[in-house]
Amino acid sequence: MRDATKVFPLTALAAALLAVIHNPAFAAEEGDELSQYTQPSSSVSIGVGVVNKDRPQFGIYDGMRDKGAYLLFDADIQKRDNETGTWKTFSVKDFGLDNREIRAEYLEQGKQGVAVEYSQTQSNAPYTINTNQVGIGTATQTTGANITNAAIGSGTNYQFGTERDKLGFNIYKNLKPGLDLRIKLSSENKEGNRITSNGSALFVADLIDWKTQQAEVTLSYTGDDLQLSGGYLGSRFENKNSLGYVSLGSTVMTQPLDNQAHQAFLSGVYSFSPSTKGNFKLAYTRATQNEALPTASISSLSYANIPSLRGEVNTKLVQLGLSSRPMPKLSLVANLRYHDVQDKTPQYTSVANTTGAGANVTVNTTPYSYKTTSGKVEGAYDLSQGYSVIAGIDYSEQDRTVYTDFGGTAYQAYVPYRSKLDEASYRIQLRKSLSETLNGSLAYLYSDRGGSDMTTSTQPGGASTGSVNLVSPVHIADRERQKIRLALDWDPTDKLGFQLNLERSEDEYGTSSRSHGVYDGNSDLYSLDANYRLNDKWQMSGWYSYYLTDVHLRNYTTATNQILKQQQDQGDSLGFSLTGALNAKTKTGVEFSWSKDKSSFDQSYSNGSALAQVPNITTEVARIKLFAEYALQKNADLRFDVIFENWKSNDWQWVYSSGLAWQYGATGTDGTTVITDPKQNSIFYGARYTYKF
Repeated sequence: MRDATKVFPLTALAAALLAVIHNPAFAAEEGDELSQYTQPSSSVSIGVGVVNKDRPQFGIYDGMRDKGAYLLFDADIQKRDNETGTWKTFSVKDFGLDNREIRAEYLEQGKQGVAVEYSQTQSNAPYTINTNQVGIGTATQTTGANITNAAIGSGTNYQFGTERDKLGFNIYKNLKPGLDLRIKLSSENKEGNRITSNGSALFVADLIDWKTQQAEVTLSYTGDDLQLSGGYLGSRFENKNSLGYVSLGSTVMTQPLDNQAHQAFLSGVYSFSPSTKGNFKLAYTRATQNEALPTASISSLSYANIPSLRGEVNTKLVQLGLSSRPMPKLSLVANLRYHDVQDKTPQYTSVANTTGAGANVTVNTTPYSYKTTSGKVEGAYDLSQGYSVIAGIDYSEQDRTVYTDFGGTAYQAYVPYRSKLDEASYRIQLRKSLSETLNGSLAYLYSDRGGSDMTTSTQPGGASTGSVNLVSPVHIADRERQKIRLALDWDPTDKLGFQLNLERSEDEYGTSSRSHGVYDGNSDLYSLDANYRLNDKWQMSGWYSYYLTDVHLRNYTTATNQILKQQQDQGDSLGFSLTGALNAKTKTGVEFSWSKDKSSFDQSYSNGSALAQVPNITTEVARIKLFAEYALQKNADLRFDVIFENWKSNDWQWVYSSGLAWQYGATGTDGTTVITDPKQNSIFYGARYTYKF
């Protein structure tokens, strides 16, 4: 059950607002037919919702995770002075929940205005953590020697999550005709705990206490042929817990460091003629991270010799565009973009002082810079008999930093890398108006990605990492992609309509000397939407969609035998809705939705010998929503909602095959487990009263 202190004050506020709203001074007089056009409409809704069971999966973001009663309160109040054009608005959304929004605005149209916004957003992890660790919710967690062999389930249960509170101010001022000033300020606090690990068998509850501030100042000019917009955008991030300790061998974990960024920007559009327009955007951003490393004072750590990161990244952006219609049947669009990211962070050398194979090994940091030049040309031409053709070319070229040495020592690259990356894409689309009720389009796209030779990866000490060099990182690997798309829009009658979309894509990755990793893949996407109007009071709609992604890869084992893997994700979803009016005062409806997602991981040896299979993961979600709305009077409604929800999954990533809860590490740890319910269902009952004025 929810904390009563959060519910009753909200109820009192709602009652006070309703009392003000029902004041005749705020309501339009009955019979004033003109008021519906000269006065904006307002409404207030108040009610109660009840959830019969906890809903960890469905309640991640909506503020109703736990079983119990919830206040339902929304308001949208708008007042306008017709003589001065002044608006006064106040809105509240989901005020009785942990996820709520409040906004108030005063606006003199064309002159000036100010708005204040507040929002609260809660995110709840759909798991329960059972752990014997001490210090959950603080920056220091301990696992004492007396509980390093704790029994599974012998600890305390915790529900993890984060909460964001954001406050914003918006200011608008018209300085002179065609010249406007806008200022946006916001400050957001994020607090809570999230699940993580120290990279081994040790569970960590990462304490979140972050503050993010943003400021944007924009000056806009609007003329007959020229529109300009320029200004400043800045952000600042502050972490109150930069360093966290987990005591199991004195493990230390750092969090994101304080940082800030500042950007100056200018964009504009110029009309050369009624049929030709040009646009541009210029931006320069400087981001810094100068906070002292929290581990610098710990002499036992290998990187204690780095007092401060002194991070600095400077970004330049130049974008130009042109659109024209030189002929009645021909339209052209061209864009050019230059993006330069320069990482000025100093390169550091760290020496691991541990014992064993990795002792006294030099490791270098990896500042990363890149320049990307990209462009697009596209043309559309109207043919005869309702046909039109669209063709375009996209091209991008990227220069990427590859360090070779630093301070006289060899640079360590743990994965292959390439200094240049380029990609060209070609597309053509044919459109046809087949009839007054049937329209369709067919598109084909081909793209080819390549670049310079891959660098040779090394490990600390300069030795080759062997089989790692046989793998090309998938995001920069050579790739050929083909995609075809078909779309149809058919309205056989005034009451019935269909929309059909089919899409197929295939990827081929170049192997060259690196014959391991992803070598091909494909995807399919189909969707069908239909809507039917039974009569003036009733309408129905339905939809179905299907997707499939299929990836094939080779894992390195020996020179003569490989593991061949096929990872496949497949999903089906469908839905149906029926809404209408039973009579002049009663509206009702039903909505059903269902989805099923399946992930499979087939694998085999290339020589045909047997290999153990990884179980499939299947997740199903179903919802049924029912509502009925009754008009008590012309400006007051009573609404009832019932929502049935069902979720089930056999995700073995959090549940052992034996059915036991997933455990961090094996024996000898603190016994921390992640508990999730593989089958969850709940019912929501809601009733609310809405008053319109």
